[in-house]
Amino acid sequence: MATKKSAPESKLVFVFFNCDANKSQGSMNIFFNKEIFRDTKVSRNALLAKVQREVAEKHIFVEEIHHEDVKNAILTGDPTEASRWMMYGAIVSFPLF
Repeated sequence: MATKKSAPESKLVFVFFNCDANKSQGSMNIFFNKEIFRDTKVSRNALLAKVQREVAEKHIFVEEIHHEDVKNAILTGDPTEASRWMMYGAIVSFPLF
């Protein structure tokens, strides 16, 4: 009987940070932004919901024309790329050990 191969598990996690306009590491506080999102479909959807809440609550700013870019980067691409369209917010990846 052949064994079914599963997709390799990602070795990354993602954290959304509120930050200054320059996205300086000193402004990214892990004690304030403590939600960690794994590289799974469910977790990426939760990360997108987090970003959308932050936009709705006006904690971060994303130009209307880039909302779809942010969504696509988070759901199907590299979530850290969504940071390029965010002001006062960033997504950072960390290795999962």
